[in-house]
Amino acid sequence: MSDGKKKILIVEDDKSLREMYQLRLSINGYDVIEGKDGEEGLDLAIKEKPDLIMLDIMMPKMSGMDVLDIIKSTPETKDIPVILLTALNEDSVRSKGLVYGAEDYLVKSQTMPGKVVEKIEEVLARKEGKA
Repeated sequence: MSDGKKKILIVEDDKSLREMYQLRLSINGYDVIEGKDGEEGLDLAIKEKPDLIMLDIMMPKMSGMDVLDIIKSTPETKDIPVILLTALNEDSVRSKGLVYGAEDYLVKSQTMPGKVVEKIEEVLARKEGKA
């Protein structure tokens, strides 16, 4: 990353949502890479080592929870912050995500793209504060 931009991986099976987040994050100065399902997202996380991952929970091939579990138990990716982005607004799902190591949990229907950018900035600032 010679240009100094933070790299964000969006793993979302809904193409229109993926593109909306990609556009908003690019406008805000982030390099964005996209995965269309859990399997591709996991491969990209390991290969690209992004600064942050936005991860949908309900996806084909591999669920977001499975991806999160593997990311957090793999030495090369365990320190990458993950924000779960999902249609599920259930406390049990939220709790499971946080137990698995997610930094935060956003419900798609309640979160505008600008709020997603704010949350990413907040999580990245916390990560840098720990360094």
